[in-house]
Amino acid sequence: MSVDNGKSELVYHGRRAQRADSRQRRKAILEATLRLIVREGIRGIRHRAVAREASVPLAATTYYFKDLSDLISDAFTYFVEQGLEHTRQLQEDSFAVARRLTPEERATGTGRKLLIQQLTRFILTHIRAQAGNRDYRLIELAFRNEALRNEQLTRVIRMANSANESLIQEFFELLELADPPAAAQIVHGTILNLEYQILSGAITHDSPLLERSVTMMIRGLIPATLPVTEAARA
Repeated sequence: MSVDNGKSELVYHGRRAQRADSRQRRKAILEATLRLIVREGIRGIRHRAVAREASVPLAATTYYFKDLSDLISDAFTYFVEQGLEHTRQLQEDSFAVARRLTPEERATGTGRKLLIQQLTRFILTHIRAQAGNRDYRLIELAFRNEALRNEQLTRVIRMANSANESLIQEFFELLELADPPAAAQIVHGTILNLEYQILSGAITHDSPLLERSVTMMIRGLIPATLPVTEAARA
């Protein structure tokens, strides 16, 4: 079973649920897995513990997920599906700002300044919202750490990163930057790092350093003169 997310595809490995009640039970198992990760980390994931948390028979967890690797990777895929909505919202807001300005306006100093200000605000809002959901960030970090030891989960992490970066990349393609994939890597990496800095207490939600960091990143990515007549090259 796979979920199409634009340029990347997130794949489920466990047994597919056909009926509505089966889908609900499978969802309950995945959500129970995520709750256990918040409390106990990946090491707390066992079929019996998940069944107890989800209030389902033990046989249900082994029916949908023949081994723990499938359960862990599918729980992360489910988790990523929810998180992608936040990235899509960031993309939509960014696209709206860029499209309100004509290419000629974006190429002016005033237009570039407005674009940088708006993008900085959207990214800061996104980072603060993500860091504010501590449980979700704990889940994400637990999965990323486990992926270093779990090849199947590593593949899922890569697909998740690709899905997020594709959404960011599309925005920089709209601006016709010279290297949208590299720009997407920089933005995604910076967002993840700043979220971690807030979670760890290194900086606060309202830290001036947070805003300065995002502003500097965006200024560095958006050139002083944006192309106006090179759309055919994209």
